[in-house]
Amino acid sequence: MKKIMNLKSLLFCAMLVFSLAVNSVSVQADVLDYLGNTIDGSVLTNELESVGNYQSVARSTYLHEGYVRITNNGNGYVGVGGATLCNVTCNTVKLNVYLERSNGDGNFYSYMKWENVDYNTNSLYFGKEVKVEKGYYYRLRGYHSCTKNGVLENGASRTNGIYIG
Repeated sequence: MKKIMNLKSLLFCAMLVFSLAVNSVSVQADVLDYLGNTIDGSVLTNELESVGNYQSVARSTYLHEGYVRITNNGNGYVGVGGATLCNVTCNTVKLNVYLERSNGDGNFYSYMKWENVDYNTNSLYFGKEVKVEKGYYYRLRGYHSCTKNGVLENGASRTNGIYIG
């Protein structure tokens, strides 16, 4: 009986070693391995929100500032929003918001976009909640502009990338 147990143990160990030797394990970087990396000026984070600002230069007459904000609302939903703020009432105020995503290994790619325009105002706001695919980093880019009497002033903003898992 003891010989049969030893033989079973020996056979089990041999099968274990053989199976480990035959199986190959492919190693692939996990998306979270890219935390802290920077892609196109955006740091990859696992924060719950990120805000990107554009502050006009001292000589700007019309465009005061612009911002975009992305939030992780949970369950694959993100909040996207932004604003363009002018120093005075302008003929045309624009806010374009671009949602981009990355798997962390090199680039952000266009995912969704919203183009907003208003007339004869000094501000424009935008906010929305959208469902996104989990397992990626998402960021926002914003384009802000104010036009008055044919003079256009514009600027851009960008958030960091936040992980949606």
